[in-house]
Amino acid sequence: MTSTIDNWQPRIRVLTVIVIAALLAGLGVWNEITTWQRLVLSSNNRLLETARAIGLHTDDVFALAEQPLAQLALKAQIVRQDQRPEAALLEDMQSLRRSSTFLNEIIYIQADGTVSHSRPDAMATTAELSLEEYSGFHRSHASTDTHIGTAVRSKSGKDWLLPVSRRIDAPDGSFAGVLLATIRLDHFARFIESFDLRGDTAFYLVHSEGGVLLRYPFWARSVEADLGDREFFQDQGPAKQQGNHEYRLQSGESRLSGYYYSPDTRVTAIVTRSKSALFHNWVTRSKYPWACLIAAYVVGLGITFRWLRQIRLREIGDRKVAAREAEFRLIANASSDVIEKHSMAGIREYVSPAAAILFEQAPETLIGKNVTDGQDEATRTAWRSAQLRLQSGSLAETILAQRQRADGSVIWLESVLSCVRSENGAPADGIVVVTRDVTRQETAKRELDTLAVTDELTGLFNKRYFSQHLQTVLSESPGAPVSLLLLDLDRFKQFNDTYGHLPGDNCLRDVANAIRSALPESGAVAARFGGEEMAVLLPGFGQAASLLLAEKLRRAVEALKIAHEANAPSGIVTISIGLCVLPKGHSETSETLIVSADQALYEAKSQGRNRIALSAVPAPPLKQFAAI
Repeated sequence: MTSTIDNWQPRIRVLTVIVIAALLAGLGVWNEITTWQRLVLSSNNRLLETARAIGLHTDDVFALAEQPLAQLALKAQIVRQDQRPEAALLEDMQSLRRSSTFLNEIIYIQADGTVSHSRPDAMATTAELSLEEYSGFHRSHASTDTHIGTAVRSKSGKDWLLPVSRRIDAPDGSFAGVLLATIRLDHFARFIESFDLRGDTAFYLVHSEGGVLLRYPFWARSVEADLGDREFFQDQGPAKQQGNHEYRLQSGESRLSGYYYSPDTRVTAIVTRSKSALFHNWVTRSKYPWACLIAAYVVGLGITFRWLRQIRLREIGDRKVAAREAEFRLIANASSDVIEKHSMAGIREYVSPAAAILFEQAPETLIGKNVTDGQDEATRTAWRSAQLRLQSGSLAETILAQRQRADGSVIWLESVLSCVRSENGAPADGIVVVTRDVTRQETAKRELDTLAVTDELTGLFNKRYFSQHLQTVLSESPGAPVSLLLLDLDRFKQFNDTYGHLPGDNCLRDVANAIRSALPESGAVAARFGGEEMAVLLPGFGQAASLLLAEKLRRAVEALKIAHEANAPSGIVTISIGLCVLPKGHSETSETLIVSADQALYEAKSQGRNRIALSAVPAPPLKQFAAI
């Protein structure tokens, strides 16, 4: 009985999770369907309110446009009856156009085809209208009601205009002409843009006779583009006056709309938007609840499988750990590198036999001791920092340290530390350390580093290192006093011409050794600056100390007594020295220091050689000095 219950328990848990997940999914679906219905209803209401506002605004605009046409029609009849000059009518046309905020132009088309414009720039501003078409329309229609045309572009192509026309009758009732006004649609555009609607929204003005008067956004190819179910709006608009309508375009896109019919102008204002955009909003809002339901379902399944297989996984894990430890010890015992297992606190738990050679200690004597025992302070700090970084999540750390052997020799040891992490994501329970002897590699590296900054001939630093060191001194101690000596062997070209280049190289080496021997033990840096020119940087040296050292260097070279017949009058190798001193509180750059020292060297040469010339940078003002 108990065995049967135990067999059914995993299935019961799975069914429980599935039922809960189904309930959550059902709640989510019901909630999102309700949300979708609310979104559609809210969007329809908003479209209807927007269409009503645009329709009422259109009535106002057309009413304001009809007033000047009615006035001008009456004036035109009076002009014809009294046979007055048409200049008065043209003047009224211009005055009414200027006073209106909506009208772009007023055109008077007489019965004989004569056309008068209210604007002097009519050729540039007149819309692409067929004036004969409007004249013919009103000639065949005796009604004096205002006729609204279809939106067209101006000749400049920049503006959209809506034509509004009115018939003028002669006293006998015959056709006497047409008054045509064009309304700038940018006013409609600004009014429409004041509504906070989505980018897929479209606006239409449709006449009851079937013509599309306006589409916004404007389309260059056709104002009628993308209207859709026009017949519905023509038939239902006058009958119902306002409402909502859903229709489908030829492309298959479903659109929602709100419409408002004005009985005064017989124009229907229509506002539409894509239903797919609403659906996208619905999906966007619904994906998070659905994600929660799916996550709950997945978590439930994971918990169920974990319960069922927990014991089995633990047994498999224990066997894997045992096999891994055996493999690890086999590899460690055969390796020439020292392989250790530490606790997270740094206590050695295992040490491979190679420690007897590399550490000169038996492995068993190291087990149970902290890795920092017997180390110098710098090494202890490096180990502790590496352990902290590993505990913080670092995958591996490397420590390079020196160790003194029993015979007094020093070796370099590189230790690579890696955390032992379990597969189930539990915190690390130990550190594996692999240590190897890198003395040969480290020695070679340091020799290469030395060669990279040293002049091969003289053994002094090269110009590249000297320039970097000068920049470092000025940036790390801004405003501190510093001096620069530029030294040049006098008439060294003649020395090479007289004795040859090999003695010349020997001479440079001897001079470099003399300079190196005369420098203080710390602080000063000497470098070969190029050819027979050398430089000495003296951080912290003032003018007096720098002059004393410069004289010491000059005498040291002179004391070598290297024969140089072309260097009169001494007949031996001598040097000229240019000295530049930057006082405390200076704000000079390395370029200023080098240029000033070079100028001083030139001055020493011009004064007869084998001497020192000083080029001191003026001290800063007292206020600046006091602030430093």
